[in-house]
This record gives sequence, C-alpha cells and structure tokens, in this order.
Amino acid sequence: MLYSVLTAHILLNEPYRNGAHSTQHEHLVVMFEIDEESGYFYAMDLHQTEQPVVDSLFVFRVSDIEQNSLKEPRRLEICWSEDGYQAFLLINGYPHAVFDFRQFVGYNHTKFPMPELAVCGYIKKPLMN
Repeated sequence: MLYSVLTAHILLNEPYRNGAHSTQHEHLVVMFEIDEESGYFYAMDLHQTEQPVVDSLFVFRVSDIEQNSLKEPRRLEICWSEDGYQAFLLINGYPHAVFDFRQFVGYNHTKFPMPELAVCGYIKKPLMN
C-alpha cells in the first residue's frame, strides 16, 4: 500500500521545490525540484550530516517537452510505501522515479544516467523497460 504524503499542481517550466519525509523513518527524505532546465528527484538521509543528498534521479528536461503542453498544470504526488523505505514520484498518476532506501536503488523511466553508475552506494536502474 502507498501513502500519498504530498500533492501539488505544478507547471513543468516553472521553478518548484518540495519534499516529504518517510512515513516511518524521519531521517529519510525525498525532494522533487524543477529549475529552468530540468526536473530531478533527490533521496536524502539526514543521518548523513556532511552530505545528506545520497542520490538524484533525472526526471525530465524542459526543452524535451512540447511547448504547448508546458502551459498545462500537472498533478505531482510523492508517495511512501507502508514500511517507509520506498518513495515514489508520480506526475499525473504515472511513476517517473522511485527510491528504495532499503535496497539502495533508484529507478527512473528515462534510464538516465546509465544504470551501472552508482552514487554514494545507490545504483540507478530503469523503472520500466
């Protein structure tokens, strides 16, 4: 079962930043950010005091989105699994990225960066083939 902890309506070409703590583990946090160029989903472990951001997943590049559709609001949702170890980023109900804090794995549907790359012990894998 997933628990929706953050819901917002966003425009993909406007700056946005918001995040949510795990439902079970207060030190685990995810954040979604849009700047002028792209959208990223970040995994954070607040026990890592020197560098709490342990991984990031590319979600989209603004320039890759059809200009007319950038004016359409999107429904952003961050959900956590019942055990509080998996965080999901959904846009209009579609899963764009997932972090599994227990397995130290990040998944995204863009398959970028390449799956074999690891950052801070986290391995990136494609969300869907």
